[in-house]
Formats: sequence, structure tokens, C-alpha cells
Amino acid sequence: MATLLRAPKRKKYDYVVIGSGSAGSVMAARLAEDGKNRVLLLEAGPSDQHIHIRMPAALGLPLGSDRFNWRFESEPEPGLNGRTILEARGKVLGGSSSINGMNWVRGNPWDYDNWAAMGLEGWSYAEILPYFRRAESFDKGANDYRGDKGPMLVETCKAEGPLYDAFIQSAKQAGMRHVEDHNAYRQEGVHITQRNVGKGIRWSSSQGYIHARGNQPNLDVVVGGRLLKINFSNRRATRADILVNGERQSVEIDGEIILCAGALNSPQLLQLSGIGPADMLRSVGIEVLADMPGVGAGLKDHVAAPVQYRATQNVSAARHLNNFGKLKLGLQWLLAKKGLGATNFFEVGVFMRTRPEIAVPNVQFEFVPMLGEMQHGSVKLENGFQYFFSLMRPKSEGRVWLRDANPLSAPRFVFNYFAHEEDRRDAIDAVRAIRHVVSQPAWAPYRGEEVTPGKQLQTDEQIMEFLRQEAGTNYHPSCSARMGNDDNSVVDAQARVHGFDNLRVVDASIMPEIVSGNLNAPVIMMAEKLSDVVLGKQPLPRSEAPYYRPEGDAA
Repeated sequence: MATLLRAPKRKKYDYVVIGSGSAGSVMAARLAEDGKNRVLLLEAGPSDQHIHIRMPAALGLPLGSDRFNWRFESEPEPGLNGRTILEARGKVLGGSSSINGMNWVRGNPWDYDNWAAMGLEGWSYAEILPYFRRAESFDKGANDYRGDKGPMLVETCKAEGPLYDAFIQSAKQAGMRHVEDHNAYRQEGVHITQRNVGKGIRWSSSQGYIHARGNQPNLDVVVGGRLLKINFSNRRATRADILVNGERQSVEIDGEIILCAGALNSPQLLQLSGIGPADMLRSVGIEVLADMPGVGAGLKDHVAAPVQYRATQNVSAARHLNNFGKLKLGLQWLLAKKGLGATNFFEVGVFMRTRPEIAVPNVQFEFVPMLGEMQHGSVKLENGFQYFFSLMRPKSEGRVWLRDANPLSAPRFVFNYFAHEEDRRDAIDAVRAIRHVVSQPAWAPYRGEEVTPGKQLQTDEQIMEFLRQEAGTNYHPSCSARMGNDDNSVVDAQARVHGFDNLRVVDASIMPEIVSGNLNAPVIMMAEKLSDVVLGKQPLPRSEAPYYRPEGDAA
């Protein structure tokens, strides 16, 4: 277990990494791996060594607490009837990988070939697959697609129980292929989920890259520390002003400073340092160092909504989660790291195309074998089941901007969900697709009343109004400091901020387009790849492994 510090031990570092999440823990560990580079990893939140973080089944608890969660609130969303959205972001060692749902999803291989087609050299599927493999230890072993020697432990869910069986069988009855590994040759179809859980505990980026390595004398991991501002001399970052457990300090930057604070905080930190849209910076009294309109622009998320059913038999996971059941679950997990305490409940899923002319799955179904509010920051459980759909490649875009010049203020942001007609079409189609699957014979023994949207809502207009009232975030903000070479991009293909010598951003904000799946695994891959770039290493050899394309393969 790594020793966590309350303040930096040095005045000067080769690398300063801001944020210890899916990217930051990876970057810091890889940069410090040679034992020579002096690396500071600065995390605003506390230690991750808490039962609510370590126990997979407790994943809902941090959503309702501000101890490990920034609990940012969006501006009123025009497409959601003016509702604000509570955006969970990890404020703890491991960042959002310490409070997420633990689904291990790489995205579709096409996503990365699309990045390369946008002019981003080095980001094709053939070039990034070796870094996915390097990052993981997959419980079914290594092959052309999977790794077995990496820091991230990835296990295949057991998916045992009648509701999981009904989910898989009904999807097959609806015409979907059962895919053995949705992170390998083919994503599209119904699958048993994989999760970053190992030895019965949440295997976050901090667990895999920081704690599992033990103490490294040249890596200082500081909790309770926030970046206030980056200071520059001739477009070179020279000093980071930080607030560490209430005390203002500065550290000098010998090499680089790397922002890994996420798609909401990294643009905010750039803006606080004078890098961003000039008019916005001036409006809050910040001196403009670089007029860069792309900082904070293009924000995307996987908009999501639940379709829920009551169960006619008492077979849902909720029956195990009364007070006695929770006590039993907790004791079994504490003593043996086994049982329901070691599950994240998301054990089966689907990636599908809602229209045949779409080249890549545009909708994901995640499944929970109980009825419950798990999206808006609270958890209530009942007997039933729910499909939780997400739009994989939404067209709607939002932005991130400053509330004021105070670095301790929360960023302002809006996602603009459903602003684009195609997103509205895909979301309505997703609800209809779920209803079609749930109407299959496999669900007949368990299928009760449709709770949401409710069978009385049948027209496109009625379904859309339900979505405006109930849809929200799948906690995947991205694309707000994009890689690219155009005027709206922020960093180049090596994650260097345009016009600066030693400033990079490495997190979901630099995705040029959001990927088709949960973001934890892709961001870990990006940090693995970019750590080699920072260190000047040769990239790993390209992979020749093919992947499924509907137009060139039988369904």
C-alpha cells in the first residue's frame, strides 16, 4: 500500500500530475517507473481506503455523499425541461474510477479508427490495442485482444440468476448475437459484462497503479491538494500554485505539468491559468494568456434513461438487500471478499444498432436486476428490473466555463442533451427496442408492470416528453479540450496544449469524439499510451487483430 502525503516533500519536480483518476494514477506511476524522475501526484480528495470505495456492491453510496464526490450541478438543461443534472465526479484517490460502476468497456474499435481518420496520428485501433492489452490482467487470459500482465485486474461477471438469464435469452430471441467478449473482435450483441474488480475489491486506477506497487521514493502522492494556477514564462509552465490541506504553496516544474483532472476540471484549470475563450476570461477578470476558444467547448456525455419493470416473482437482487441481507452481505465481504458484496450488479449488457444503416452500435443497454433510482444521486431499491440505455455517439454538445476567478469555485457547465434531432430519434428508438426485447418469451415468467415510461406512453411525442423529464447523465463527460489540429482543438495528438512547451492534458476531455462505451478503460489506455509519448519511448508494435464490421461480416 502506498504511503499518502499531506504535503509535497520537494520544492521542484520533473513531472507534476494534477488529479489521480483513471488517467492521473496511470501517468504518475508510469512516469515514476524508472525510479529517477521526481513525480508529484496531486489529488484534491482523501484516501480511497474506505469500505464504501473498496466494496463493489457499495457503489451507490458515494453518489449520495460529498466526501468522495464533487457532486457538481449543471446549469439548467434546455432539453430536459430546464432541470439541472447532478454530475458525480470522483474527489478521492483514484478519481472517478473509485466511485464509478466498474464496467470495463473499451469502446468500439471503429471509434479509434475514426479518431485516426480525423487526422490524429497514432490513434488507430491497431495502434491503441497494444495499450489496452498492457493495462490489464484479464481473468480469461491473454490473446490477440486481451492482456494478462497489466496493473488493472479485470474479471468476467458470473451473471447467475433468473433475471440475468432472461436478459440474455430475450436478447437472443430478439435477434441479437451472444458475444463471448465484447472487448475483443465484436462489440455488437448481448454479453456478460466485465468489471474492474479483483480479489473481491474495486480495482480502481489508484489500486492498480499506486497501491499495488507499494511505495516509490521518487513518487509523492499528496491527498487534499488542489491546483490554483499554473504560472508561465514565455509559454513554458514554470510553477504550480497549490492549496494543500488549507496551506498555499508553490512547486517548481522542471519538466512538464500534466492535467488529468477530468472533462470538467481540466478546462476549468486551463481557464483559471489564462488559457481559454478570451471574452469569457475577461468577463471574470482573468488575464488572457492564450485566446483558445476550444477550451471548454464541445462537451459531450452519454445521455441515459431507465426503462423499468416490476417483477411478478420475488427474484430480484432487492430481496437480498433488506437490513438483514445487508448485514450478511457486509460480513461475508469483510471476512472473505466474496458474495454479493463483491458484485457491481451490472452483470449483463447489450450494444446494438437501432437502424441497419448505422455502421457501429449507437445504443448501450446496462441492466440492473432490481428496481431503483441510481442516476440522480440517490439509491432506493424495490423488486423488479431495469434496462438503463445510453446513446453512444450523441451529436449534442455543451460547454464548460468559469463561474468566477476563484479557483475553489465549481465550474459551470451544460450538456445540451437532446439538442440534436438525431439524439432524440435514437433515444425514442432505444425505448422501443427495450420494450421489444422485454416482450420476448424469456421475460414472460417475470415481466410485470412497466413502471417507466409506462405503457400508456406510446407515441414519439409522449416518449420524448418522458425522456425530457427523466433522462440524465451516465457520468461520462468528455471532449471539452479536444485533440486535433483545427482552431477548435486544444491539444495535439501527443496531448500537448497548442502553443505551450511543457503543458499537457491527459483525460477524457481530450477525446476528439466520445467513444462507444464507458470511459474508464479508454482513459486508462490513453494514459498508458501518452506516458510512453512523454517519456520519449517507442510506441508498442501495432496489432494486426481484425474487428467486426457489419457490412463485411454475417450478423
